[in-house]
Amino acid sequence: MAAHGKYGKFGLIAVVLCLAVAGSVGGYALASSRSATVNLASASGASERGVTVYACLASGKLTRVSVGTIPECPGKSALVQWAAQAGPTSSASPAPSAPSSSRPSPSSRPSRVPTASPSPSPTQAHTSPTSWAWCSSAASGQQNTPDGRFDLYNNKWNTSGNPGPQTICGNSASEWQVTSTQRAGNSAVLTYPSVQLNYNGTHGYPVSKFSSMTSSYAEAMHAVSGTDAEAAYDIWINGLNKEVMIWVDNHGQAPAGSKVATTTFSGATWALYETGDRSYMAFVRQGNASSGTVDLHAALTYLEGRGDLKGGDVLWQVNFGWEICSTAGAPETFSASNYSLASTPSS
Repeated sequence: MAAHGKYGKFGLIAVVLCLAVAGSVGGYALASSRSATVNLASASGASERGVTVYACLASGKLTRVSVGTIPECPGKSALVQWAAQAGPTSSASPAPSAPSSSRPSPSSRPSRVPTASPSPSPTQAHTSPTSWAWCSSAASGQQNTPDGRFDLYNNKWNTSGNPGPQTICGNSASEWQVTSTQRAGNSAVLTYPSVQLNYNGTHGYPVSKFSSMTSSYAEAMHAVSGTDAEAAYDIWINGLNKEVMIWVDNHGQAPAGSKVATTTFSGATWALYETGDRSYMAFVRQGNASSGTVDLHAALTYLEGRGDLKGGDVLWQVNFGWEICSTAGAPETFSASNYSLASTPSS
């Protein structure tokens, strides 16, 4: 996983396509040259009613995208269409901002130790809205949530691993989902779709300044046979130099490093894994929990007590999502609800 820049707030309804489209009904291109966004909120009447988007599909690519007008497609293209519905807007037509150049660039994540995938435990499916305020299939597709505090991030970070298709959709930090298709048998992390919060812009706060940090979550992996993934918090410290993970729902993964300790907090027992240089630390819950409340500050305080962290280390970013390795080659939906993160100091 990696840090990244912000785009504008949820004051528009966006449908993300698979190649750059210019000047389509008030649309604008995202940072990726392979993706484009059609700004449906600016289409005539779109803020009050649903609209239909048309495009020509050939060789997995969309061309001649149009809102409300059926294009003439070339002979080898197929006409496709889908419905989009406007949602709440915080302003008339906010434009996205360019990613911040001060953010650290993406870094490689350690490969995970391959393990056999256990039979997935039953999980309660999260009921999705009939339409989402925002969706993106871009590798770095990202959107700021309406409250301005969090980002939703598609985060197909492991480009060398050739990740498969993945689409993130959301209304808020507490209501979002991802549909991911990753090849069967793969055991290395390919993506980490997540909700994230940056502290103090890109500057963060020293660990010693935090007196509390508590998060609640509810998530569901609509697991298929062969799913290899885990739901986890990912906390970045000193930029991208130190990573602290807290795994809450594991299906087939093992963390990097080796087990060095066992501790208890938030009503659960956790095994602590670390790499030799302690640049990567992971608390793995003993017994999966698809929902709960986690005292993140207790985990950080424990690491301070061990000498793994120092009070002067700067906590920059907290994420929650899924590290996805395999969905057995079939589309799989990962959904999140009731997510919250409260701390002192706040974001």
